[in-house]
Parts: sequence; C-alpha cells; structure tokens
Amino acid sequence: MIAFLIDMSPWHWLTAAVLLLVIEMLVGSYYLLWVSFSAFLVALLQWLFGIGWEAQMVVFTATSILSVIAWYIYDQRRDKTSPRPTLNKRGHQYIGRTFQLSHAIVNGVGKIKVDDSSWKVKGDDAPIDSTVKVIDIDGTVLIVEILGENKS
Repeated sequence: MIAFLIDMSPWHWLTAAVLLLVIEMLVGSYYLLWVSFSAFLVALLQWLFGIGWEAQMVVFTATSILSVIAWYIYDQRRDKTSPRPTLNKRGHQYIGRTFQLSHAIVNGVGKIKVDDSSWKVKGDDAPIDSTVKVIDIDGTVLIVEILGENKS
C-alpha cells in the first residue's frame, strides 16, 4: 500500500478527480464535487512542486474536510426559495390574471383561451365573452370569479 502511495503522480490524482466528478454527476449531492476539487488541487501541487506522498495525503484530507464543511455551512444558510416558484406549475402562473370566456360557463363549467391553449374553468354561470379572474387552480381546471359581462 505504501509503495502505491509513494508512486502517486499527478495523473493518479487527476483520474481520481474525474472519477469523483462522474460519481457526483450521477448522485447530485454536491459533496463529492468538493472532494474532487481537493484531488485536483493535490494533482496541481504535485505537478508544480513534486510534494511527497505524506503531504499529498495531508493536503487532500484537509482540503476535502474543510471544503465539505464549508459547503454544508453555506448550504444550510442560503435562501432556498425559488425566485420563480410557478415555473413548472403552468396553471398557477394564471392566478390573479383576467381573461375573456371563450365558452360560456354552464352548470359551473366553461373555457377560456390563454395564449395558444384552451383551459377548462369552473365558476358561477356566465355568458361567453364575460371577463373572469382566475382565483385558484384545481389540477388542470382554473377556478374563476366573474368580474363582468360583455354586452356586445
């Protein structure tokens, strides 16, 4: 085991760094990213200064532990709320907006045209072209309130 450590070259460390990055991409925890960074740092120091295997192990261990702890502290303190919470919730993007009914609400069900699609709506009965405001969503059905009827 010691013979292998004595013969460690920068290429060994670069290989370890790449393997750790590949595993990180499969796992997605961010912790192996920092261990991979430590292996890359040792490869760089070994290439520039030719440090011994003892120093390589100390640098790798210390930078791995410190960087993982630093990441953990940062991850716990950072704001994890999304700046766009409705990004993958298309219907939620319409809450608060007003639209014209494309199909009258009859027996509590109608339709509105939103951009290039048609959405089913629920609300009080209203004639076609009435102005409605989206107040909630239930699955893929928009819940609306009637703001006014269009008298054309």
